[in-house]
Amino acid sequence: MDEETTMNNERELQLAFDMMPVLAWSTNGDGSGEVFNQQLHDYTGLPPHQACNGGWAKVYDPDDLEKIVENWKVSLVTGQPFAVEARLLRHDGFYRWFMVRANPLIDENGKILKWYGTKSDIHDLKQAEKLLAGEKRLFEMIANGEPLELTLRTLCEIFEELAPGCVTSILLTDEDGKRLHNGIAPSLPGRFVEAIDGLVIGASMGSCAAAAFRREKVHVHDIATDPLWAGLRDLALEVGLRSCCSNPIFSTERSVLGVFAIYWKRVGEITPDEARIAEQFTHLASIVIERKRAEEALRKSEAFLSQGQQISHMGSWAWNLATDKVVWSEEHCRLFGFRIDEVGGTFSDVTRKLQPEERRYLEEAVGLAVSRGEDFNIEYKITREPGVERIYQSVGRAVANAKGEIVEYIGTTLDVTERKRGEEALRKSEDKLRKAQAELAHVARTTTMGELAASIAHEVAQPLTGVAANATASLRWLAASPPNIEEATVAMQRVVRDGKRASEVIMRIRKLFRKEATAKEPLAINEVIDEVIALTRSELTRNKVELHLRLTPDIPPVMGDRVQLQQVLMNLILNAIDAMGSLEGRAKELAISTRSGDGSSVLVRVGDNGSGILPEDAERIFEPFHTSKAGGMGMGLPICRTIVEDHGGTLRVLPGDGHGAVFEFSLVAQG
Repeated sequence: MDEETTMNNERELQLAFDMMPVLAWSTNGDGSGEVFNQQLHDYTGLPPHQACNGGWAKVYDPDDLEKIVENWKVSLVTGQPFAVEARLLRHDGFYRWFMVRANPLIDENGKILKWYGTKSDIHDLKQAEKLLAGEKRLFEMIANGEPLELTLRTLCEIFEELAPGCVTSILLTDEDGKRLHNGIAPSLPGRFVEAIDGLVIGASMGSCAAAAFRREKVHVHDIATDPLWAGLRDLALEVGLRSCCSNPIFSTERSVLGVFAIYWKRVGEITPDEARIAEQFTHLASIVIERKRAEEALRKSEAFLSQGQQISHMGSWAWNLATDKVVWSEEHCRLFGFRIDEVGGTFSDVTRKLQPEERRYLEEAVGLAVSRGEDFNIEYKITREPGVERIYQSVGRAVANAKGEIVEYIGTTLDVTERKRGEEALRKSEDKLRKAQAELAHVARTTTMGELAASIAHEVAQPLTGVAANATASLRWLAASPPNIEEATVAMQRVVRDGKRASEVIMRIRKLFRKEATAKEPLAINEVIDEVIALTRSELTRNKVELHLRLTPDIPPVMGDRVQLQQVLMNLILNAIDAMGSLEGRAKELAISTRSGDGSSVLVRVGDNGSGILPEDAERIFEPFHTSKAGGMGMGLPICRTIVEDHGGTLRVLPGDGHGAVFEFSLVAQG
């Protein structure tokens, strides 16, 4: 090989080294002779002469440098590869997380000739992991009933950890919605917190007050010049604040609950990462605040009810059947809005004060009890004044004379309007919960479909390729002289066939993406399985998974929601594929079977021959947020179990036959 060829090869190798999509480097066997690719120089801003001879240590976060150096020293001695997570300083002053790896090149005598290393950016993954952990922690605090101040403090601290270099605060609206008061500000100076406590909500009263007033995000890129900060500018600059982003916090009813504010000691715009995280944490803050306010409102309501019972805030009455005379307590007069003696003093006089429908219902309900000589417990509505409707509960006890004749009723009347409103609010809350569960199932379904995007594209592309080929053939037959109508007709029939195939695939996908609830109907579970297999077949092929179907023919139909059951099956199939992802030494096998259960149920099994599930994890895998997947949400199996239980069945995991795991679920058989 001549010298020119050698130089060309070296240039090509250097170019390939520089163009690698990671930060790459190499050294001699003893760690000397450091060489870095251009990507690393561009990222760090260090020229070659500054990066060599240990200069690379400058770009590591001081908190991570020690472990990097220690690992490097150990590897130089032992020849063992190493992998360490660490933060690297970017040329613009921001640190990002990297996975730092190094592998040795060793000759046949065991001598280390070279070291080759890479630094791969894992910052987004680390952020996502921290965000998910933070969200989980916050939801646990909500579920455990932690105090609002502690929960909001945790929220701010998590955000500040995710977005280094900023400080946060949460201001809450008062009951009148006219002022903002400090909710929490864990890292802001106390005198600044005192200054912004009690801000009047208005268009030009600071960025937080303006955000609450305008009902939109307000970003001030330079506090020193922005007119919104005229009243607080000096103090803000004195404590080192230079820019701010204020995000209004909305309730589900779109009322302003408060403002989530982020401050920086730098001038400039909010970064895309910070904006994305801010949006998520603003939403989390709304959940926390609204939930706590609802709990507080409920506690107050319960306290009022308890106090009312203690001091007998319910009216008492007595009714003489012979004279129709009624005696009320003062509290009862207050409930009805008039004194009994002002209207005549009889039960008939009272009912004449009511609206026609109210009068008819009360007279019929009380009259029925009297005719039977029974006690009564009835609820009815009273219009106190135009537009003011109250709901009362009256309990009456029949009083008999010596002959056993019912001569009088005595009882109490309780205003149950607030209780009824609370029950209605609870019903609406339960409806919202059901909608939220359906929304979560839809998100999980959509995420699953996203994972299958490549397979779906393949399933659609195959028939479309056939359509194009047969259409071309048809045109060729028609262009012949004379035209070959018979062959052209056959080709067009194939076009129609392939077009229907593509349409069927798309229809299956559309059904799975539907968000609205569908009614349960009699389903052939084998057909549902076939439909899911059609969508996942390419994924099975791509992962070299052998499919074994053992579907019992003439199995009874089940009553179910087709889309939801498809979601369960698709989740179990994709989990099985993942479980066999690293399988070596034996074929990957997926077995799906159906059979009748005890006569009133149908059993479906999805099994793999992967690594299996530990006995102690058999129930934990169905707990929300429990996952073994990198980046997984831990919601797939909990949602599957919820769907199956909603269908009257059960979902469990069993050990496989020798290897892997089997997920078995039962469904109620129809008929």
